[in-house]
Amino acid sequence: MRISRLLVTLAVTGAALTVPAAALADVPPPARVISRYETASGNTASRDCGYSAALPSASGQALWTFCDTAINNPAGAVIGFIGGSTAAVGSYTAGQVPSTLSELPTPPAAPAVPSTRAPAPFLPTPAGLVLPGTSTACGASGTSSYAASWISGLTRGPNRTISGRNGSSLLFLTYSNVCVYNNAWTTQSYGVTFYDPATNQLVGPATVFPRPATGELAWQRRLGSPTFAADGYLYLFTSLCTSSAFGACGAGTVALARTPWSASAGWSNAASYRYWTGTTWSADPATAASALPGARPFGIDVHVFPGRGYVAIEQTTIAGHYRVWTAAAPTGPWTAGAENVLPGCASTTTSWCYAFIGHPELSTSTSLFISHYQPDDKHVRVVAVPW
Repeated sequence: MRISRLLVTLAVTGAALTVPAAALADVPPPARVISRYETASGNTASRDCGYSAALPSASGQALWTFCDTAINNPAGAVIGFIGGSTAAVGSYTAGQVPSTLSELPTPPAAPAVPSTRAPAPFLPTPAGLVLPGTSTACGASGTSSYAASWISGLTRGPNRTISGRNGSSLLFLTYSNVCVYNNAWTTQSYGVTFYDPATNQLVGPATVFPRPATGELAWQRRLGSPTFAADGYLYLFTSLCTSSAFGACGAGTVALARTPWSASAGWSNAASYRYWTGTTWSADPATAASALPGARPFGIDVHVFPGRGYVAIEQTTIAGHYRVWTAAAPTGPWTAGAENVLPGCASTTTSWCYAFIGHPELSTSTSLFISHYQPDDKHVRVVAVPW
């Protein structure tokens, strides 16, 4: 979940470039995540929610996905906008920040890389969303609105057959479908999809929780941070701050859900989702207890890190404060680390940092790598903090 959004209203105008890329190399943190398009054009892809995952069948390569993407020219003017998501692929090195990503074309176009092409829409525009309190389609002409799928998690697929493919060669994404209107948004449905990085194809996309008849989608159903566990279940998390003041979350909850992946294709079946109550699993999302007792989340991101188990990054204030929680299992018990401030976030001048996301493939035995949207940079930035 995010506490702010990159919101602009221009249409996409950028075109793929053919300028040869300069010699590039990954860089030590803190640094921006950079694509070859940005280096070749001099433009900036200003975007948030930077999720990444190592490609299963390409050693040393990773997929990065982003949400709303504005294209700024060297003077800082916005010259294009992609509402929803974009994606890029490139090499990675543990302990370094990627600076040679190639933007991917909209699936299922052939993913020829390396490339200096411009960013392109990744997930399709969601259908069936409406302006709040009306039956008018979100994105309808003259409404100054747009429908978008905002990615909320990315992980490797499970070891089973998925649509005739080996699931462990795929990646899996979760996303919320939103209607952005009047510089605000309503979350109306939730979906999942597998992704084949070898062919740049979305595999088996599904709307799990459709738009309710009235109001927004229940917060417990806006899931993310997926992990296919060895016990045959897909685990997912979401969070809600229930009390805040002066830019700090004072109280909240982190809900944990699961659905079977081994016995059935539970990821696409709403009826198979269950929520952790603290003692058992319930089909009623309203019974979900906080999996992280004492959480104060403006946002939560959970991954499995080699040698560390489950690691949750909890943003607690708009000034960049965060806590790192650890557990051996999704249900806990979870242990919270000391509250710290993400480097560079206490001194921002234009807005606040958000979208704190962990990156197992970049992290080392001594440093946890966390990306975030840095408002002064207008960019996804990666920092390293001590474990």
